[in-house]
Amino acid sequence: MNTFSNHISQNTHHSVDHSSQHPAPAQAHTDNRQSNAAPHADSSKKRNVVAILLIASLSFIGILTETSLNVSFPVLSREFNVPLNMVQWLTSGYLLMIAIIMIASSFLNRRFTARSLFRFGAIAFLVGSLICILSTNFPVLLIGRLISSFAAGLAIPLMFNLVTELMPASQRGYWMGVVGLVVALAPALGPTFGGVVANLWGWRSVFWIVITVCAIILIAGWNIVGRYHDIEHPPFDWARFVVMAAAMASFLIGFNQLSGGLTDPVFWIGLVCSLILAVVFKWMSRRSTRLLFDTSVLRNQRFILALLAYLLLQSLNIGMSFVLPSYAQIVGGFSSIVGGLILLPGSVIPSLLNPWFGKLYDQHGARLPLFIGAGFLLAGTILFSCFGMHLTVWMMICFYLLTQTGHRISFNNTMTEAIAAAAPERHADATAVLQTAQQYAGSIGTIILSSIMDFSQRQASGPSDPRYTALTAQGATHAFIFTAIIAAMIAILYAILLLKKNWRKPIPEPKEKDESLAH
Repeated sequence: MNTFSNHISQNTHHSVDHSSQHPAPAQAHTDNRQSNAAPHADSSKKRNVVAILLIASLSFIGILTETSLNVSFPVLSREFNVPLNMVQWLTSGYLLMIAIIMIASSFLNRRFTARSLFRFGAIAFLVGSLICILSTNFPVLLIGRLISSFAAGLAIPLMFNLVTELMPASQRGYWMGVVGLVVALAPALGPTFGGVVANLWGWRSVFWIVITVCAIILIAGWNIVGRYHDIEHPPFDWARFVVMAAAMASFLIGFNQLSGGLTDPVFWIGLVCSLILAVVFKWMSRRSTRLLFDTSVLRNQRFILALLAYLLLQSLNIGMSFVLPSYAQIVGGFSSIVGGLILLPGSVIPSLLNPWFGKLYDQHGARLPLFIGAGFLLAGTILFSCFGMHLTVWMMICFYLLTQTGHRISFNNTMTEAIAAAAPERHADATAVLQTAQQYAGSIGTIILSSIMDFSQRQASGPSDPRYTALTAQGATHAFIFTAIIAAMIAILYAILLLKKNWRKPIPEPKEKDESLAH
């Protein structure tokens, strides 16, 4: 018995000595996992960055085609034998469709993976653009435009959602600036891109180019864009979706008649119908248990202030991009290409600084970039208002550069501040509201400024009237004064938003309530 005990003791002693010389297998595996963790994390981060950039590229070409056909409207009117007020639906209908898709972006973000949304949006853009190329009449061309709108409608909110979902909070302002290049640069480059391509090779070449780019993006991102959160299966609120879409459509149809004056019955019918439908939507939202988007973000005062500033910024931006080319062509007598090129410095230079503007937000908070941006906006719009009757090309380039610098400093940082005002689990809903409203604001800004110009132009008998040029300059000056008022309103909203110290923090809702939340 003692011999057996001694044998066990010796074996144990040898075993301990052996283990002290060579690590245990379990410990070795743990060390290996720790040593491999950092490279794996770096690889995952790089893959996420590439995925965001690919979705941003899809958003870019989707937004680029919003305005690229504008310079070809007279050609399309002659080719398809339809009036200009019908041709403009190629842009208005495209924007409306994007806004309607964005209403459901919060639901889509929860119901489908980023990979599925990316693939569907890219394929829809390819199919729609191909239909536009092959179209032989206006209705087919319009259908192709509506189908291709799914790219921007799905990719834009997905792009911002992935930034808030995948990027650390300390870098969120920078990445909002990076992807903000898409929203800021694409619509301003559209007229220049469309004008040059259409003049060289015809308007169908615009679609051939974007189809080629989209195909490359789709192939590159087929397996790169992944699945970043668990899929949910909430019931979708089709009734509220239809009511909201109808309200948006009727409002836009009504506002499109504003140039005919406030006595136009279509304007009032559209306005009344949209108001009634909005009331119905609010009533349904209080009783619905199905998902569309969480309207509770609209009860957040801090979010509402940032949202209003965001809408006014977009109205000013898109409206100015309409007024200046028209001024250059009618008052200055330049071609459509020159009218588009005037916007180029003000579009490109501030947009390239977007990431740096985002870093200002990360390092100094919202006050510094937003107040600086509001100051630049006020300075640029006041200069346009003062010299509106006698603008030279260089004046337009410099004043627009000043205005757009203020816009770029403010735009994405305002969105970042708005999303920060919402509870973390409501960021997707906040993004859906912001992006839907952004498309609408651009349309309404263009309609209002074009109507202000049109009121002055109507005093002439037509473009051949000797007074027409001077009246156009007068109408543009009134439009510039209106933009200065918008810039002042933005500054006031920033003062209220940023100088109030005791904003109530958003309270996250209990997880168990989220599963059956009445959206």
